[in-house]
Amino acid sequence: MKIIQFFIKKNRKLIFVTVISLCLQIIGTLGVPMLVAQLIDVGIASGDKQSIKTIGLQMLAMALFGALAAILGSYLSAKVAAKFGFETRTLFFDKLQTFSIKDADRFGTGSLLTRMTNDVDNIQQMIVLFLQLILPAPIIAIFSLYMTFTYSATLALVPLIAIAAFALIVYILMKKGTPLSLLIQPKMDKIIVTLREFFTGINMIRAFNNQDYEEERTNKTFSDYANGMIRVNRIFAFITPVAFLLMGIVFSSILWFGGNLVALGTLQIGTVSAVVEYSLLTLSYLMIAAMVLVMVPRSFASVKRIEEILNTQDEISDPKQSATLNASGCENALIDLTHVTFSYDQADEPVLEDIHFSIPKGKITAIVGGTGSGKSTVAKLLLRLSDVSEGAILFDGVDIRNVTQEELRSKISYVPQKAFLFSGTIKSNLLMGYTEATKTDMDRAATIAQLSSYLTTLENGYESFVAQGGTNFSGGQRQRLCIARALIKPADIYIFDDSFSALDYQTDAALRLALKEEMSDKTLLIVAQRLSTIQQADSIIVLDEGKIVGQGTHSQLLQNNQTYQEFARSQGMLTKGAQA
Repeated sequence: MKIIQFFIKKNRKLIFVTVISLCLQIIGTLGVPMLVAQLIDVGIASGDKQSIKTIGLQMLAMALFGALAAILGSYLSAKVAAKFGFETRTLFFDKLQTFSIKDADRFGTGSLLTRMTNDVDNIQQMIVLFLQLILPAPIIAIFSLYMTFTYSATLALVPLIAIAAFALIVYILMKKGTPLSLLIQPKMDKIIVTLREFFTGINMIRAFNNQDYEEERTNKTFSDYANGMIRVNRIFAFITPVAFLLMGIVFSSILWFGGNLVALGTLQIGTVSAVVEYSLLTLSYLMIAAMVLVMVPRSFASVKRIEEILNTQDEISDPKQSATLNASGCENALIDLTHVTFSYDQADEPVLEDIHFSIPKGKITAIVGGTGSGKSTVAKLLLRLSDVSEGAILFDGVDIRNVTQEELRSKISYVPQKAFLFSGTIKSNLLMGYTEATKTDMDRAATIAQLSSYLTTLENGYESFVAQGGTNFSGGQRQRLCIARALIKPADIYIFDDSFSALDYQTDAALRLALKEEMSDKTLLIVAQRLSTIQQADSIIVLDEGKIVGQGTHSQLLQNNQTYQEFARSQGMLTKGAQA
């Protein structure tokens, strides 16, 4: 509940004003029965028209006062809930920016989406309902009991017993229903995950004619969620009929005992009417509050789920005293990997083991290896999306763990293995690489990325629409757009993580030639499986099962590295049994 406490502390003025307005609303609500008693006992009983008129105007004023206070309270309650949602989602989003790949994978995309949307919505609804319906209930109950006691201690026992009985029943139902309510949100996670898979994989589902299976799987998640809600609602369904039963018993009991007291002359009719109104008003608010309490366990579960994210210990954090990178130093190597080992938690074997090599400034360095060799992991370690398990990565002589993540990544431009574009336009995606880029910068990047000829075929050019994920472009077009986005950014090193795989050989060759001509003074790191992509590199690192098994130029490796020769043979660059 720390997030609630933090929010209350930060917005105590707004919450204080909201509570005051709700208290004024309660005064307006409770003032009317008191005036009704005076109207009957003073005005109607005596036949004094002036008193009736005066008390009637007072009742009207009190009702208007309560209505205005209720409007203000509703507005402020909604504002409090909206502010909570905004601030919580901001904290949530900022926290996610600090997550490593391992942290994000641990929770899963579906769960993170549910927590940021559905869980926050649950708490927002609970805030409004708590302020509007739950908070007034005990205040009204205490005041009503006090007013009833001042009129008649005997009559006060009737609503007191009813309230105690109702509270006991609600407690029993809450104790049974809360464990079931806590299971609801994980079921919502499964719905989100299933729907995301269904929408993103709709073409694959149709291609394999797998609609029936996916429909059955999707319906199962819906059924699990619905059955959970039905079980919860079945338990709390007793609240309303019990409340109405108690209201009937209280009403008849007050009339019975009150009528006897009126007959004895110890109580007036107006007082009995006021007691009836106070008692029914109290039970009505308690009934509504009890119905709303159904949402409380889910809201508490949502709070815990959000706090679980916010309280997650960052795997990667910035140092308290950070160093400064200066890539203009005299050292020949821009980046040094010194005996780097990396492994995932609970993995039997490390992904990378004792990796040791340098990336020279102004040169093209390539990493090649088979699937699962760990070559893409090297790129992620350079970006510090994960931290090394052993060893160190030095950027211009400085351990990257001693600099801020923001500064480190400002020096690196990265093209991911999976080309991903954001919804918007081609221009907005390119400017993501460098927000201050000019039209000339975009044209240069598009030319190097072999994108210019394609852009001329688009009616809107750079303003052409891009769907989420770039699904309205082919794989090769997406890759070239991602490459152009990376080339726009001024950086000390450009990392291409197997980002030429969707290009045809002609485009691949043209792009490599453009890179060599236009960026000859830049440091490039190319991760690839296709040897034709990296054969012109100044230095090639060969990885196999997380270890370096060769290093040199293309011609050197063809002559003396068996693993590289096998890659070359598999790709038709070396005939079987031949050795360059």
